[in-house]
Amino acid sequence: MQQAFSTSCRGLCRLLEFALTAIVAALVLIVLWGVATRFLFDAPSWWTEETARLLLIWLTMLGAPVALARHEHLGLEVFVDTLDPATRRRVALFSEIVVLVFSLTVLLIGGGYLVAETLRAGQNTPALNIPMGYAYLATPIGGLGLVLVGVDRLWRLLATASDSQPEAPQP
Repeated sequence: MQQAFSTSCRGLCRLLEFALTAIVAALVLIVLWGVATRFLFDAPSWWTEETARLLLIWLTMLGAPVALARHEHLGLEVFVDTLDPATRRRVALFSEIVVLVFSLTVLLIGGGYLVAETLRAGQNTPALNIPMGYAYLATPIGGLGLVLVGVDRLWRLLATASDSQPEAPQP
């Protein structure tokens, strides 16, 4: 079960990496077009700035689960590396639980509520006139990715801890 879940999480991260590559490519082209229209043609494009901002939101929220899965998220390795192995393990468990709870409550649940309320209110972006809920949809989707990766990391951390403990003496 854990192996299948880990494989699914790796597949999700590969899918997100593909999406992130497409977003970065689009972002580069859009910003380049915006600069070209502003400075070369002296007629700034009206849609490039807002589109780039929305893509950057999606890039950030979809990139967070990939960074977490790769262990490239922000951390305090200098501090943690000075601890003994047992304390280091407890800090790792605590860290995984905090990330998981934050991702679940704030990003997934709170982000879902934000999307629903924004769509209900009918708020649109100024230039593109698309519903702001679509921009905010990146938050619960990124939160879901963080929850799935966090569960996988916590599950593996707990599994390796139980594998490394000595067996109880036989009576």
